[in-house]
Amino acid sequence: MTSSSAAPQARVVLPSVLRAGTILPAGVRLTTDHPDVDATAGVITSRAAAAVVARITVPSAPEVTDTFDVTVLPADAPLLLAGTRCPATDPAVYAPRIAFSLHLALATPDGAVTRLNDDRGVLFPRAVPTEHVDVHRVRALTDPWVFAVPGGYAVVGSPALPDGSPEPTASSAILLFQSPDLIRYEEIGLVQVAAGGGVRQPRGVHDQARAEFVVWWTDDEGGTWSCTAAELGGPWAPPVPAAPVVPTPPIPDGAPDHVLTSALPLGEADALRLRRRFGRIRNIAVEVPPIEATIGEIARELPWARLTYDDGSTARRPVDWDPDSLAGVEWDRPGEYAVAGRVRQRVYPFPFVVDRADPTVLAHRGRYYLIATDDPGGDCVTPTKLLIRVADSIAGLATAPDHAILEVGTAGIAGCFWAPELHLIGDRLHCLFAPSIGEADWRRVRCHVMRLRHGGDPVVAADWEPPRPVLQSDGSPLQRDPGHPGLSLDMTYVEDAGRHYMIWSQRYITDRIGDAELWIAMIDPAVPWRLTSDPVRIVTAEYGWDHEVAEGPFALRHGDRLVVTYSGSQVGPTYAVGAIEAPSGADLLDPDTWTKAHAPVLGTTGDFSHWGPGHNTFSRDEDGLELVVFHAHPGITARGRCVALRRVHWAADGHLVLDQRPDEEVAPHLRRVRTAVRVAARTG
Repeated sequence: MTSSSAAPQARVVLPSVLRAGTILPAGVRLTTDHPDVDATAGVITSRAAAAVVARITVPSAPEVTDTFDVTVLPADAPLLLAGTRCPATDPAVYAPRIAFSLHLALATPDGAVTRLNDDRGVLFPRAVPTEHVDVHRVRALTDPWVFAVPGGYAVVGSPALPDGSPEPTASSAILLFQSPDLIRYEEIGLVQVAAGGGVRQPRGVHDQARAEFVVWWTDDEGGTWSCTAAELGGPWAPPVPAAPVVPTPPIPDGAPDHVLTSALPLGEADALRLRRRFGRIRNIAVEVPPIEATIGEIARELPWARLTYDDGSTARRPVDWDPDSLAGVEWDRPGEYAVAGRVRQRVYPFPFVVDRADPTVLAHRGRYYLIATDDPGGDCVTPTKLLIRVADSIAGLATAPDHAILEVGTAGIAGCFWAPELHLIGDRLHCLFAPSIGEADWRRVRCHVMRLRHGGDPVVAADWEPPRPVLQSDGSPLQRDPGHPGLSLDMTYVEDAGRHYMIWSQRYITDRIGDAELWIAMIDPAVPWRLTSDPVRIVTAEYGWDHEVAEGPFALRHGDRLVVTYSGSQVGPTYAVGAIEAPSGADLLDPDTWTKAHAPVLGTTGDFSHWGPGHNTFSRDEDGLELVVFHAHPGITARGRCVALRRVHWAADGHLVLDQRPDEEVAPHLRRVRTAVRVAARTG
């Protein structure tokens, strides 16, 4: 497209994507080289998506001609709405530090609006380091504006305090992010664009004609300013008192609990990708292949069902075949026989076990074990025993009796028994946990390891060796440095590419309390209570949703990826699960190996049945299918945390799904299945 304008300060800049129905600025005429695109009446019309070159004429002198290549979408193309949410009156429901983040929705011309990511934030700014070591202040985001740039998208917004008010030390700056797909984001950071006067409602556009980026804003006095840069990362030119004229669609009304600040036309492929990534994933088809058999041979392995989901992902589930149906098959007579069954779906009630937190379920030697933090009424400090359960099935763990395998008084232990995990390290079962030493005080918890004796029974206390504290390679305790002693907890074990690691959370407690962070180090599996490398920090609690706390790590392998989930925010209704991942076989001690998700992968459910889910581990059920095991509160005022189990799903784009509901896993009307048994005569 081509634009002419009277002066640079009044120039018309066309976004690279427009939607039919967009109104041009007054007096501007547009002509194109495409027969299906027109704007003779000042309104862009198009019968189909089209890439066009057009000429815009502004009736002023001297004329300046600019060229823009623009995609014009049809009038029914969806709009991407961006903005923030209004915090809930009760911060436990939706706190300001979470509400003031980028929220996305898709709107269609008929007025339908689809809130993405269950109407939760998808992008949070990094927190601001303070003068104290490992202590950060939450930075919020207001007035987000999404715009198209070469190779993807950018987001510009205002830095804010956790309550959404302007950040005093950044009042003349903007926040910038870039993204290839509106799913993954890279924070460019804080950009100082004004010498003073404040920055309100920043906006952005890529000006193809001048091969530069433009941001503009309103100052505290209502004046309009702009500045430009050849690259998003700068350097940015000094501000000038002018702004471009950019035709954009109006922002729809009808969102009383939201503050919508931008509307961007999207092509159907981009909109579909966002729906699949941030929408609910639902089962839409179930297929069972026919059973092939030879006369006289009864099929011993019956096929599993193949489940297809609306994002394109698939899964497999076993089928419980009707005995009467199978009895009708004449295995000694050639023919085709119809059989029916039901997709097996293991659904666990919540609460599964009351007043237990940080749960782990492990299959070991044909039985299932559940070990967790004892949390009666929310008191996880004064319990005097480390408890474990065993059953022949996962469902049986809900009512299995508790066995005490350790009590206070051993090795100076006075309470807590936090976050116990069972791991096979080498050929021995180990229990990793964090008791308080000396007195029952959460500030005195330290990572310990117990090892099961050869041939021992995990529910027999005498079969466990005495607990040992986990120490650094030089024999010193786990701590940031000698000047910042503190606590360590939530240790987990990871084996990858023949190397063995421990990952844990730690924070210092001296004159103040530092943020809890995740650290990693290598171990010798024969002596897992002694690190063999220096600890390396891999996760900092740096977003509004994981404020002050990063804890509860646990690893899950998926193909050639290693995904480590962790929990953030304070232990309560705002608790949430985040994730980092690294390629299997990479150097896990290099912090740059790890990629961190900007938003949590699991939070309080939309139906509010699980408040503050977190501190999860992973297991497999009797069919070998992956489960996520976590704790949550059954109500916003409930004190004790309770065990929950859910199915793990992997989306078509590879992202981890931990909040799939039973009716989304297997659609109720598709649970009954039928297939054919084909008995063939022997040949030869």
